[in-house]
Amino acid sequence: MLALYQIPYLMENDILDLYDLMIGQLRDLYDGEQQQIEFLNAMYDAADSFMLEEIIDYHSRETRIQIDRLKRIFEILNEQPEGEHSEGISGIIFGARRMVGRCGNEEVRNAAIITAIQHINHYEMAGYGTALAFAKTLERHDIGNLLLETLREEKRADMGLSDLAEGQINVDAKWTSLVEKVERSSHSSHT
Repeated sequence: MLALYQIPYLMENDILDLYDLMIGQLRDLYDGEQQQIEFLNAMYDAADSFMLEEIIDYHSRETRIQIDRLKRIFEILNEQPEGEHSEGISGIIFGARRMVGRCGNEEVRNAAIITAIQHINHYEMAGYGTALAFAKTLERHDIGNLLLETLREEKRADMGLSDLAEGQINVDAKWTSLVEKVERSSHSSHT
C-alpha cells in the first residue's frame, strides 16, 4: 500500500478518501447526463415510432430534471459539478450511434435505439447506486435522498423501455426483417 508520504505531490483532483470518490462519481454522472441530452435529441430524430418518440421526449425532460438535482447536490456539498468527463457514457454513445446508423430499416433502428438508451440507463443506475452507497456510508442522507429519487427514475425508465421493446418494437423488427427476406428471395427467384 502506498503511503501518503510516498506521493511526491498531490493534485487538487486526487482521490484520497470516500468523499473524493463520491464527488468523482457525481461529476461523472453530471457529465454523462449532459452528454445524454444531445444523444436523446438525435435518437428522437432517428426514431420511427410514436411511442418511442414519446418515451425519448419524456426521458429527455427527466434527464434535465436529474441534471438540476445533481446541481443541487453539488450546492449542498459546496462543490463544483465540472471536472470529470464521463468516458463510459462517451463510449456507449459512440457505439450506439454506430449501431443505430447501421440499421437497414426503421423498425430495427427503433430496437437499436432502445438498446442504446438502456445501455446508458444501466451505466447510470450503477453510478447512482454507487453514489448512493457512498452517501449512506458518509451519512449524507440529505444528498442520499436526492440520489435515490434519480435511481428510481432510471429504473422506471428502463422498465418502460423494456415494456415497449418487448410489447411492440422488437416484434415489429422481427417481422419486418422476415418480410424483407421473403421479398428479396421472391425477387431473386423471379429473375
